[in-house]
Amino acid sequence: MNENHKTIVKRIKNYLREAVEISVPILCLGVVVQLIIGEPLLGWSPIQNIQSAINSLGQNNFIGVAALLVLYSVFKKQ
Repeated sequence: MNENHKTIVKRIKNYLREAVEISVPILCLGVVVQLIIGEPLLGWSPIQNIQSAINSLGQNNFIGVAALLVLYSVFKKQ
């Protein structure tokens, strides 16, 4: 890989890192607001989206625990 490709890969990694840093707090805010008011926020239901994503991985309890561990590790890094 030449230096130009390395620079492009570094830029992409930085963009993805910044996107995650922005999206995780927004997701957390959406979950908290939905828990407080009990209804989807502006047509967006983050809790239902998280539940459907976990359910799509399988009905096994291990998958749910693994998903929680991944979410916890993302929150812990920030």
